[in-house]
Amino acid sequence: MNEFVDEARSRVAHLLRMANTTDDEVRARLIAYADATPEPPVMDRAGIVTTGCARCRGTAWRRQDRDGPVWVCGSCGHVEGVTVECPHCAVDMEPPLPGAPDLWCCPECPRTAATGEGPREIEERERERQRRRNGGLLGRTVVGTGVIRSGGPEGGPPSQRRCEVSFSSRSDVFPSA
Repeated sequence: MNEFVDEARSRVAHLLRMANTTDDEVRARLIAYADATPEPPVMDRAGIVTTGCARCRGTAWRRQDRDGPVWVCGSCGHVEGVTVECPHCAVDMEPPLPGAPDLWCCPECPRTAATGEGPREIEERERERQRRRNGGLLGRTVVGTGVIRSGGPEGGPPSQRRCEVSFSSRSDVFPSA
């Protein structure tokens, strides 16, 4: 069966097919459920993101309008703007562009967030970003052993010598001259 036939089926038909039952009571409950709940929106690149409606506690879906992302309740129709606040700067972050990944950006600092993330997740992402930017060595001293190779085909027989190697990203450990 091709995908166009599948798209033409109603939500009730999809639910009944997934349930795969001949029990009339179960089928009646599924039909009542489909009639009582709103149709989900068409899935876009960001997927389907939901939250609870502040008014009726129904399901609200995130949609995009000309002013940015909004929550739209499928039951009562309540529309509310989506906002994400930067925990560091205490300002509203800038929403992602339509069709772009769900990544909000703070206008005052480099922090980013996804819809629904709290201050802890936002700060963890920022720490990880800084760790990657600094090569994972911020404030750490690395001590190990290395091998110095010298000599070779024209300079005589090759030789190896072990030595101790220390590196620190902290200026107080190895101050610059």
